[in-house]
Amino acid sequence: MLMPPSEVSMETYIDKVVDAVAKRSGIYNKQLIRYYALLVLVKGEKVTAADVHDGWAMSMNYREKNDHCWGHDHYSLVPFDELSEETQHKDDKFVKELQAIARDLMKATEG
Repeated sequence: MLMPPSEVSMETYIDKVVDAVAKRSGIYNKQLIRYYALLVLVKGEKVTAADVHDGWAMSMNYREKNDHCWGHDHYSLVPFDELSEETQHKDDKFVKELQAIARDLMKATEG
């Protein structure tokens, strides 16, 4: 018999990846954390800068514009190949961190 979600207390594999991304990336945007966690799950160590940009762009595209966020009007909301080389490298730290999380998760499942 299935238990109602409010009575289930186990952590899923999704929760573990989301938690790892949240803790290790320093990102506070929950939607972006989930997109990056999905990249870890589907791309693993093969996550690229273009992937990270697409995850960010997906998140930014649906954010409300306000005093702290450009939302849909952000100047970097273009395909990765259209970004300047400098902008393409702004998220290298996230690429490396997501790859490291994927490696760590792989080691944990092997051992």
